[in-house]
Amino acid sequence: MYRRLLIIPFLLLVAAKGGKKGKETPPPEPTPVEVAPPPVEEAPPPPPPEPVVVRNASFNISFTFADGSTKSGHVIGVERGEDFNADQGWTTDENKLKLTLEVGTSEKNVAWSDVKSINIIPGKVPDDVDCTYSSDFNPWMYECTLRTTAQAVLKDGSKGNITTRNRWRFTFDDQSNFEFQVFKYTLREQDDKDVEYGSEQAENSGIYIKLQDRLRTDMKGGLIKSISVN
Repeated sequence: MYRRLLIIPFLLLVAAKGGKKGKETPPPEPTPVEVAPPPVEEAPPPPPPEPVVVRNASFNISFTFADGSTKSGHVIGVERGEDFNADQGWTTDENKLKLTLEVGTSEKNVAWSDVKSINIIPGKVPDDVDCTYSSDFNPWMYECTLRTTAQAVLKDGSKGNITTRNRWRFTFDDQSNFEFQVFKYTLREQDDKDVEYGSEQAENSGIYIKLQDRLRTDMKGGLIKSISVN
């Protein structure tokens, strides 16, 4: 009887130890998944602005070229280069849209609508050609200018020589543009070699030769010989 009593507490103690569980390790936290933000839809670029159509004139004009071809149309817009070659842009300033006419020893300014006809007489190549370059451009810009005589007859019957050298740009009914010169005829070409700062560079005489060859070609082709306005 005494042995049984000792065995029972021992079994109870073993059962108590065996039944006690150890501290459980918590499962690892899941690695957060990075969710990429939705793509940002870029707004489409705005449409290019509509070109501004100059409408400050109304007359008919016809150009006749050295090869006998012609270009005619109804002019709705007149612009003049701010400088000889329009490098500084175009102007519609009414005071600058007139032709300077030399009559004897005096000058007067006339509108294109006052002109009846213009006859352009070119000089000779190379005798009447002036060639130069401009270092304001990089690469340098070369140009050769053919001297011409532009004889104008006005609708009132008066005559004179035009001395306005700036380029002109006319806009026609179909909104096409035509650029031209009346007094003197200039061709230009930019060199293909950049000029390093502080370096000395000689003029590229080869470009002058090319420009004069182009002048000879234009004197038989695209050079304007006469203009009639009505």
